[in-house]
Amino acid sequence: MENFREEETSSRGMTLAEKVQDLDERLRLKERSEETIKKTKSFKWPFKWTRKFKASVKNKDSEMLLVIFLNKKNEIEQPKFMPIFDGNMVVWKSKPYEFDPRAIWTIKGVKGNPRVYLIKEIDRRPVMNKLGKIVYRDAAVSNMDIEEIRARGDSTESDAFLIKMALRAQTEQISKKKIGIIAVIVLLVIAGGVIWFFLKG
Repeated sequence: MENFREEETSSRGMTLAEKVQDLDERLRLKERSEETIKKTKSFKWPFKWTRKFKASVKNKDSEMLLVIFLNKKNEIEQPKFMPIFDGNMVVWKSKPYEFDPRAIWTIKGVKGNPRVYLIKEIDRRPVMNKLGKIVYRDAAVSNMDIEEIRARGDSTESDAFLIKMALRAQTEQISKKKIGIIAVIVLLVIAGGVIWFFLKG
């Protein structure tokens, strides 16, 4: 009854043509909704994925996590079990991503309701509904928010480059140490040879 009164008061300021158009739109929406229900079919996950989902149900308490990666090309990559480092980091393709247990998603319609972690390649933060009091676009999953991600400083665009540079610097340090150790060993061998030569002679 209340709904009828609300509709009546809202439709009082409408012309007859607008009322007919409004009713027509509602009828079309109802028909499309019914057609959607009739034509909708259940989706079946690929066999490889369902195996991983079952394994994630069994390994709920482990330090491994089932991760679904959404890459820059708008592709969903095959899920992988990945370790969680220091309790708050997942590393995929040489890029660190923030781990937050509140961002774990449950897959409905699969036996055991497996839990997965969604990562967008372009965003260091996980795909989630809320982070404290802040809502990030109601967990809209797309790469269209790249400017917002860059603005808040969570873009992973330069991570691979920085990690490669850090690894190169580390390997250069290791190679310098190796050269130093080899030089010391060579000097010891030469000194030992000289001492042996004088003692023998």
